[in-house]
Amino acid sequence: MGKKKTNSIIRIQKAVRASKRKYTSSLHDLSQESVPGEMVTTIIEHPPSVPCGDEYNALQEILSTTPGVFWKPRRKKEYIIDSSQLKPWQIIGFEHYADYIGYLGTNALSNHTADLDFLFNDDKENYND
Repeated sequence: MGKKKTNSIIRIQKAVRASKRKYTSSLHDLSQESVPGEMVTTIIEHPPSVPCGDEYNALQEILSTTPGVFWKPRRKKEYIIDSSQLKPWQIIGFEHYADYIGYLGTNALSNHTADLDFLFNDDKENYND
């Protein structure tokens, strides 16, 4: 039996279709991943605390003996930062997803950790198959 001869045009069309599928899926992933997350910062202001006991007496003594000195209590601010909506590339410090992809490509890094898990003997999956 002889080797089946394939038509070159059909072979090229299949390769083009496969590359288009690959390109559109990676473009779709890029568009979904490139939407940045948002860091939510909540500021809670607490009323100023009045010194008590000896601190209050010392403060009153300083204020009464020194002209031009006054006490201005300030509100205490409590900052609550929620970074759970940030994407991993934002946490690393990149402002745009395209910059992150370019960094990975330039430094020949993979976006997947499975390769590194194999190097560091992480036995979550069996890679010897």
